[in-house]
Amino acid sequence: MKILFIYSLDDVQSVQSPIRAWTSVQFGISYISSTLKAHGHQTQLLVLGDNLWKASENLLRNTMEEFDPRLVCFTAVYSQYAFIEKIAALTKNQWPDKFLIIGGVHATLQPDDVIGGPFDAICIGEGEYPTVELCDQLESHIEPHGIANLWIKSPTGNIERNEPRVFLEDLDQLPFPDREMWKPWMKEQLGGELALLLGRGCPYDCTYCSNLALRNVANGKYVRMRSPENILQEVAFLHKLYPHRRMYFEVETIAMNKNWLIELCSLLKTFNSTISQAISFGCNIRISPRIKDESLFDALKNANFYKLNIGLESGSKKIRRDVLKRIYSNEDFLEIVSLARKHGLKIFVYNMIGLPEESLDDHKETVLLNRLCQPDGHYTGIFYPYPGTELYNVCIEQGLIKGTLDVQNERRRPVIELPKFSTTQIRRAYTWFDYHVYRGYKPIWKILILVIMVKVRSNSVTNLLFRKIVQLPVLRYFRAKFLGN
Repeated sequence: MKILFIYSLDDVQSVQSPIRAWTSVQFGISYISSTLKAHGHQTQLLVLGDNLWKASENLLRNTMEEFDPRLVCFTAVYSQYAFIEKIAALTKNQWPDKFLIIGGVHATLQPDDVIGGPFDAICIGEGEYPTVELCDQLESHIEPHGIANLWIKSPTGNIERNEPRVFLEDLDQLPFPDREMWKPWMKEQLGGELALLLGRGCPYDCTYCSNLALRNVANGKYVRMRSPENILQEVAFLHKLYPHRRMYFEVETIAMNKNWLIELCSLLKTFNSTISQAISFGCNIRISPRIKDESLFDALKNANFYKLNIGLESGSKKIRRDVLKRIYSNEDFLEIVSLARKHGLKIFVYNMIGLPEESLDDHKETVLLNRLCQPDGHYTGIFYPYPGTELYNVCIEQGLIKGTLDVQNERRRPVIELPKFSTTQIRRAYTWFDYHVYRGYKPIWKILILVIMVKVRSNSVTNLLFRKIVQLPVLRYFRAKFLGN
């Protein structure tokens, strides 16, 4: 049977090649697609741009006519849902015989809202085997029913709310994610990393994150890691396809289990010794007193890890503890940075600006910690409250959200109003973050370029124009030579 997956992005330059890096590949639909292929089905991907409606509409029509799928699968986060719902409505109107299903974080956390849309079913939680069962029933001309994890809408409008299935514990049984489906949409930047998913779930209770809510959608073990042997098999598989590429390990934190990590690093070290050019690896690591362990960083160094992404989020202990539920000290953060640097690892820091209860003074603590550690790079954004998360509910209770959340310039403009940190101050703090962090450490011309880039990217029109300009060969060379990215 033919299955079409529809994925969308914002501010794309062209619907012909909107994906610019393998780290942008969406793992959810990639794993579902590979599982469907393993069961004999044929899949195809359609990537649309929510800022290019006419081009997206034409591409949808051409794909539906040429591929003629029986099942169309959608996924969306909150900021993309309105566009995906519109595309689904067009699909249902023009091709009413097609079965439409949507999954992903937004559908999982807001099922009562989403089931009222133009979909025949929604998938709550993991989708590999529910989708296989759905395809089996459709292929057998059976009216879909009784599939765990799915809410199914009958032709008369009745909704069958099936029970959730236990979280899939053995991730090794899944085939590697389907990357072939992304190739037609890829306009890759030179030297880009490959991404591998190491596990699913997170044990922490961060209030801004969907993991806290997703943990409760089903029974069973929520935090699951693939075996080191299975991960190494995918590393070797990708190395054959894309030799001499760096690889990034997607996981909430790579240090959840010390013995598991030591074993993985040992296997990676051995594999690197068998190839002509060792692979470099990057990953996320969570701040915790228990990872201030020299042996962990020795293992990472020996396995040829070259960078760590660390979520500081806020330099204010009060904001971290009372608002984010992230329990660690500033000293913990600085010690882990020091350990990483001692072992030759680059450091990239996640920061948020404009959190509930945050003041300008709280933000200055974030700036100070970044100044003290001088990260090799950072991922700093303005707080965005995603529906379904605990912190979104806090924003509603405190009256911080006025009207409908703006989905444009997500995490680049403030969408909540704080009594101690005005929207003007938040915008200014976001724009000038690089200046305040790197002033005195980097050449002023380089800092000002970073400031200008942030300012440009905060506006939809200038951001799109900027993204087109920076792809010019001469500017790509300039960025690589002088800015290091």
